[in-house]
Amino acid sequence: MQKINRILPPGMRSSNTVMNRIVDEIQKLRYTHSREISENGGWQETVNRVKSVIETKADPSLVSADPQKFSLESEKLPPNRFFTDIHSAHFECFLKKGDLDYLVVFFSGARSRAGGKLAPYPTFSSWSWYKDLNVSVLCIDDPMYKTYPEMVIGWYYGNDREDYRSYTALLIRKIASLLGVPDNHIVLYGRSGGGTAAIAVSDYISGSSVCSINAQIALNAYSYYADQFAKHPEIDIYTSKDFQKRNDFAGIIKRHPENTYLMITNIFSKSDAERSIPYYRKHFNAPLKYGISSDANFHSWLYSAWGVSDAHNSFDSVSLFKMILEILLAFSNGASDTEVSILAQFANEYWFERYNHIIKRDRYEKDIQKLEKQIAELDSENSLLEEQVRILKRKLRNRFLRRVKLFIKKRICNQNHQLNWWFAQALKGPP
Repeated sequence: MQKINRILPPGMRSSNTVMNRIVDEIQKLRYTHSREISENGGWQETVNRVKSVIETKADPSLVSADPQKFSLESEKLPPNRFFTDIHSAHFECFLKKGDLDYLVVFFSGARSRAGGKLAPYPTFSSWSWYKDLNVSVLCIDDPMYKTYPEMVIGWYYGNDREDYRSYTALLIRKIASLLGVPDNHIVLYGRSGGGTAAIAVSDYISGSSVCSINAQIALNAYSYYADQFAKHPEIDIYTSKDFQKRNDFAGIIKRHPENTYLMITNIFSKSDAERSIPYYRKHFNAPLKYGISSDANFHSWLYSAWGVSDAHNSFDSVSLFKMILEILLAFSNGASDTEVSILAQFANEYWFERYNHIIKRDRYEKDIQKLEKQIAELDSENSLLEEQVRILKRKLRNRFLRRVKLFIKKRICNQNHQLNWWFAQALKGPP
């Protein structure tokens, strides 16, 4: 640790106590260490052992199991799939217990899908990532989609009478308590509308850490979502002071200095950059720049990634999530921007390259689909030509047979005529 501090300029050095705490917490995440490969066996056995680690699959039966009812009064940890009801809010959940005393909560975003379809309810964001982590994972789908089945995005809001976000926090703290996880080891994580909900729920969990990616911050600036909220008379988005208070995200961040907030924004996403960045500039003093910049407990992370359909949806992968989680834990334990900037820079480069590769692959797949369509059309044309040839052959054969029959008939008629003439001559006798 002293060696680490010696290579940093004086203004960049942290105390040994802070650095030790950061390193200790990050080292608990076992994926930060290379797995030891045994010397026993040959090269192929080593390859197979590594592949077995890399290609480990999540167990789909865990998430597809019938959910069991869970009560907040229970002192027993619920099964992997459970549900609970708090007043009018119905929560569908997936839980996977880990070895560490950390709980990562994944929130769901919008239900909109290609073609205007709605995602099925419930849908659990990132549930399969439990296989790559040794923290406990809790996925909670937005209870708004149960209360309002046609709603596109709900932000876990509730309505004018009930605050579903406070209910969500009650559920999270109960699960954390049963797992033995303190509030300051709770990580609230979401993308898009799920990131918005994560910030809002943190208002009820002191000491928690929040990561939001491309979240909707200034809700009234999203007219499409505002209009779909306005369809429900129990939600007053335009004049309600309570709505404004619940969605005062800058206020939530500032009145919880004990919480850590990592706000990640894709600058290639126009809809996010043109709304979020001005909001951050207005409410915080962070010198916003590409990469990491901070103001007290507010940390901005700007990245760049083009999207296949929309850059807004260029979210993290499990590999990026691991880097994000390390940076979030570092910040929550007192790290400075400088101490995490190298990892953030690497993540940004990987983020960009990852989606460049996805876009290229998407183009290749579309080109292949186009060629397959052309081949299918040619096959169809060939089939049509073959059918026309068969029909022509059949017509020619039938015509030939008719001509043969006519020829034979004429020959027979001629022969009969000749026979009749000779027969008649024979009857007349000799001249």
